[in-house]
Amino acid sequence: MSQGKDFVIGMDLGGTFLKYALGTPDGELIINKKTPSKGKEPKQEIFNVIFSAIEELLHVAKEQGGRVIAIGLGSPGAIDFEKGKQIGSTPNLPHWIDADIRGEIELKFGIPVWADNDANVMAFAESRMGAAKGYRYSIALTLGTGIGGGIILNNEIFRGANYAGAELGHLTIDYKGLKCNCGGIGCIERYASATGMVENYAKRKKVDPAAVKTEDIFERAKAGEPEAQGTIADTCECLGAALATLVNIFNPEMIVIGGGVGDAGDKFIETIHTAVKQKAMGPALLNLKIARARLGNKAGIIGAICLAAEMHSRTKSAQGTRV
Repeated sequence: MSQGKDFVIGMDLGGTFLKYALGTPDGELIINKKTPSKGKEPKQEIFNVIFSAIEELLHVAKEQGGRVIAIGLGSPGAIDFEKGKQIGSTPNLPHWIDADIRGEIELKFGIPVWADNDANVMAFAESRMGAAKGYRYSIALTLGTGIGGGIILNNEIFRGANYAGAELGHLTIDYKGLKCNCGGIGCIERYASATGMVENYAKRKKVDPAAVKTEDIFERAKAGEPEAQGTIADTCECLGAALATLVNIFNPEMIVIGGGVGDAGDKFIETIHTAVKQKAMGPALLNLKIARARLGNKAGIIGAICLAAEMHSRTKSAQGTRV
């Protein structure tokens, strides 16, 4: 029989910060913090940051009279979920190549670890604790500097054959369009991310993009400026086209939109929904809901906790053991 309280550690690794939290297996946060991730440093330096954060949270768990039963971590890039290992490299963590996330952490602490792509973890969080809770089929999209996302099918994360699926920001909406950093042409990220919006607006106003923020565009649109209103209309049309394609393929019940641009307001979400309804096929639109994400910048750590807790529970059930 287990003694004391059971806790789970959740971690969200980024190029600038590591967010980390101690929570209950059902996703309730006990403490959450962040620290510089040393993302440009050698791999071992990043692991040292992770180790220090885990040690801190293990101490908190002990003070609370409990133990940590599992650790979850979301990382940029493709993650081999079965092995808990980074596949190749990721731009914001240039030395994080083939990082053995599970192997290194389990070797250090002897606690079961599950690692996944950070956008998958975010989508999982919204499906378990956020706007998509209670829906078996959902898509989550984050609109920031780039566009990321995750897909939940029958309550499970869709990862693809090589764990590189659900790169939603690189869905093509114009095969003769703008070149994307991924090497593709016409990706939705080039048009509807914060970066794409700013570039569109700056072109319309003939100003330096460095002097513009998305918040400025939304404020000026509210004030009636035609260039700002046109930029937002373009963004919603592009998102409508991309999401309509996803709706036709996956037939989700709920689409969750988050990130800085996604926080623009209900009218922005409603306009996107209208664009989707104009472009998607009728049967796939039945009862479709589109909503703003609820968990904000805590989605990564909450998702990591929920994922690790569920996987730990499944592993125990499969083994037929009692802890």
